[in-house]
Amino acid sequence: MNGILAWIGLVGLAGGLVAAVVALVRRPMHTLLTANAHLAPAAGFYGRGFVIVLVLAALAAVVGTSAPCPQQAAEKACMEWVWWTVDGLKPVCWSVLGILMGYVLLLTILYAVLGRYREQ
Repeated sequence: MNGILAWIGLVGLAGGLVAAVVALVRRPMHTLLTANAHLAPAAGFYGRGFVIVLVLAALAAVVGTSAPCPQQAAEKACMEWVWWTVDGLKPVCWSVLGILMGYVLLLTILYAVLGRYREQ
């Protein structure tokens, strides 16, 4: 039973982390994308793409976390399940960091290519 609660907690924490990152990044990214007239029509696409890729990366990291075998699960105390859940957040955090770095790289390349079309 503790194993199921730990999985639910891990999914909840990963979802909370993704929601926090999306809430913090969405408005500045939208402002940045609408600053250039050539990128403004695609601002919604890049915003939705960012959210979808971030959610899928976090879910893939959660699914990739290995669960302990039933014998180990019976021996674990409650606090060990808490540490297992927190340890399962490490790949989620790395995935979120990788997606953020990828979008920074993507937007940098877009603005470098479209920089000559900047409005004045």
